[in-house]
Amino acid sequence: MRKSGSITVYMSLIFSVILALIAGSLQSVRTAYARVLTASAAEQGLYSIFSRFDPALLEEYELFFLDGGCGTGRWQPGNLYQTAEDTVSWILGEKEGNQILDRFSSGLTLESGSITSYTLATDSDGDAFFRQVCEAMKQNLGAHGIQQLSEKLQNQENTWNRQEEENTVGDSGQTVKEYEQAVKEAEEALAETEDLPQEPQEGKSAEEENRQTAQEFVNPIEIIREIQNMGILSLVLPSGQLLPNQETDLSQFVSHRTLQVGLQAVHMEREVEFVDKLLQNEYLLWKFPCYTDHEDTKGLQCQIKYAVGGKESDMENLKSVAGQLLAAREAANVVHILSSAEKRSQVNAMAVTIASALALPVASGIISAALIACWAFAESVLDVRELLDGGKIALVKSSSSWQLSLENLPGILEGLDSLRKSSDNGLTYKEYLRLLLLKEESAEINARTMDLVEHNMRTRLGVPEFCMDQCIFSMRIQWNLKYGKQLLCTEREYSYGMEV
Repeated sequence: MRKSGSITVYMSLIFSVILALIAGSLQSVRTAYARVLTASAAEQGLYSIFSRFDPALLEEYELFFLDGGCGTGRWQPGNLYQTAEDTVSWILGEKEGNQILDRFSSGLTLESGSITSYTLATDSDGDAFFRQVCEAMKQNLGAHGIQQLSEKLQNQENTWNRQEEENTVGDSGQTVKEYEQAVKEAEEALAETEDLPQEPQEGKSAEEENRQTAQEFVNPIEIIREIQNMGILSLVLPSGQLLPNQETDLSQFVSHRTLQVGLQAVHMEREVEFVDKLLQNEYLLWKFPCYTDHEDTKGLQCQIKYAVGGKESDMENLKSVAGQLLAAREAANVVHILSSAEKRSQVNAMAVTIASALALPVASGIISAALIACWAFAESVLDVRELLDGGKIALVKSSSSWQLSLENLPGILEGLDSLRKSSDNGLTYKEYLRLLLLKEESAEINARTMDLVEHNMRTRLGVPEFCMDQCIFSMRIQWNLKYGKQLLCTEREYSYGMEV
């Protein structure tokens, strides 16, 4: 009996250890399951928030953002957290409707939770917005398309910059001022000469006859000087086209107002490469209208021009862009005149005639420079006018693509439409806008693009309270759950296009 009893005690001890291991294993499994369920609930809570992305923003602009104002224009993070909490409670079986999970998660309860950080579209100078814009264009263009466009743009930009550097004549306005100063000095010198006693002469000298003939000549520099004082839009807008007259209040735009900042958002400097800037600009040309589209919008019509000019009205933006195009084309046209022996010869001959009329033979060099500048300016007026009428203008002019002869220079106003012509191998208006956009700072373009998205969402897409600085890109939430006497803490973060 004693031997049998010792065996019973031994087996009891063995079974006790086995039962303890089994009980511990079960508890460990239940705890592991609770942790997995906690993590799953936390993730699903975030998914339930971010699944409510703005559909209009996605459909119209290929952008994934969560409206933190819930369409009201008032920042409501509490509503977003409540959505996540309801999802977590349902998964944990605390709410009716999830009977299967409730059977396994008994004892696991949500104690508390909080949003610990979030990033807005406008944080870090719109870094999240910029990243989504670039990603949308990568999907739209593809790697091959981006490479081809990049090479093409780099060549065009190099040509544009080279023409500006080779313009030795300078700005036409400044050149004409130098000409005016020379004429003034000549007139003063002539007045002093005429005050001196003159000997009577029979008939007219050869010099006087040449001067009289020259004075009958119409000086094109004087004509262009008067034209330069006219409004630029009256010169470059084609006949029959109305001036755009939409205006907006810039103080309400993203780039001008005080913005809401994300929670624990860290400002990071962004290095923008050429390809990123290219994608940014292509997005503008893809998604927003410009003057030549003649698109009837409820807000600004010249929206790409706003990205370049940043003015409060279509008219001011159009004037700003037209001025930049006019200056760029003037430099290109000066380079062509200087490279053409035939045109230089014509300029020199006319400069001699004007110098004789002004009794200023020693200033023929200044007069030649003024003539070149005026000729290039008038040609540029025709260039920009043709572009705004839907035509094409060559980036580098040739004899075949040149439009205005020197003889027709005084009658430029009468021939604004009859003298101009489109170049088959030239660039369109939008292609010139693409080059202008490359010269702008990326941060400035990004801010103005956000302005336009917000403006169109409010005016055209029927969301009057929409705010870019309430658009959430990423969020982190911390949850505290209780399982028996054990406190389980978990933190999860989610962002559009990147999961952490």
